[in-house]
Amino acid sequence: MPVLKQESFLDLMRSALESIREPRFYETERGFQGELLVQLVNRLKDAEFPGDPIVEQEYQKTMPAHGINIRPDIVIHIPFERGLARQREEGNFVAIELKLRSTENEARGDFANLEQMHERLHYPLTIFINIDSEETHAALCPKGIAGQTACFAVQLKDGEPVVQSE
Repeated sequence: MPVLKQESFLDLMRSALESIREPRFYETERGFQGELLVQLVNRLKDAEFPGDPIVEQEYQKTMPAHGINIRPDIVIHIPFERGLARQREEGNFVAIELKLRSTENEARGDFANLEQMHERLHYPLTIFINIDSEETHAALCPKGIAGQTACFAVQLKDGEPVVQSE
């Protein structure tokens, strides 16, 4: 399968994050996740992904089918059930974990999930987003996925989204 253009997608991700202006979405992880999902779906055609991937939230990865038991917040992939891939490791593009005002311990847990998503299912791009915070927690990212993981922090300041990335 063709390779994901990571820089292009990260620009798209920044644009999606910068478009979330409703204060209510910064109050809960679930609310922010829902709006981010909408923003990503609206931009997916511009992402230059090969095939016809979808943006899916909290898709359960199961031990028998995937070799892991994780429910990532958002994934962008071509569902295996479409029959376009020979293995479940194909057609995976982006795995995203979100946390609201994440502690270091919570961020470590999400990074561990992202590392498993990369190792088991070969997601080439993993993203951690800390909502309503200035802290990206990038320093906590495991070395095994540091080169393929983007870390964002997003918050509203005077009604405007401020996005930091590392």
